[in-house]
Amino acid sequence: MNLTTPAIVSEHESSWGQVVKHRGGGRRSVHFGFYDGDRSISLNAGMTVYNHERMNPRHKHDFDQVRYFLKGGENYSKHEVLRQGDAIYVPEGVSYGPTYTEEGCDENIRFTMQFPGVSRHPILYHASPEYHEAQQKLAEIGTLEKGLFVWPDGRKQDSAEAIREYVFGHKIEYPQARYNNYVVMHTTQYNFEPLENVPGVQVKHLGYFNEVGPNIKLVAIDAGASTPAGIAECEQIRLLIDGDMSYDGKEYRAVSCVYYPANVPYAATLSKKGATLFVVQLGAKGRQRPPFCLI
Repeated sequence: MNLTTPAIVSEHESSWGQVVKHRGGGRRSVHFGFYDGDRSISLNAGMTVYNHERMNPRHKHDFDQVRYFLKGGENYSKHEVLRQGDAIYVPEGVSYGPTYTEEGCDENIRFTMQFPGVSRHPILYHASPEYHEAQQKLAEIGTLEKGLFVWPDGRKQDSAEAIREYVFGHKIEYPQARYNNYVVMHTTQYNFEPLENVPGVQVKHLGYFNEVGPNIKLVAIDAGASTPAGIAECEQIRLLIDGDMSYDGKEYRAVSCVYYPANVPYAATLSKKGATLFVVQLGAKGRQRPPFCLI
């Protein structure tokens, strides 16, 4: 993907993948991933539907994740269930899980972003041929069991970790965690604040983490209002989770995902009927800090 201009991917223009088995089944996804190796851009982004077959054992990553829950519920512990409107930041090196779809929900749907954290470890692009080849090769070597990869000698390993190690050809070295745990943001408990000098646009400031982000927000656009055109030194992902938007003369509806490269001009975003956006901003190559409030 040549990411020299903003890119928009819509769920309605994408293909939902088949149910995958690397965490025990029960998962299908549509990828919004944005990758440009020449510009050091690597972001896994997409929507995923889980049912009760899917098992996610306790594990950790050497990169950061942000998730926003669109439907249903997901257990992150016996006493913590994340539901529609909740967001979560999972920093690099922080263990979490096991996680599973909440009892009483046929399925849960969430948006997930994966991106290099402070340690800048690389991301394995989920839609890449290397990722799918690793899945196939590992299936020939061992078996999958409740989100774990079982080697021929009986040794069990987190399946996502096994895939990454197969592709990269070495053991994953996890960064020392800065946080003791993941951070949950119950977005309904935040208040919208008017965006200064932009009539009809309001912002919920959910969280700003580390010196390079993520900077996480919800943005509400009234019917007939728009966010301004601009340019930023940071990378941005804007997920249209409700309503409609018009960008560069084309209409989009929920759920659509916009990626803005750093230091690239972008157009205004207009909503005819009103819209809600989930926004994540990240420090780009060179580690520039995202602004606190640039929408």
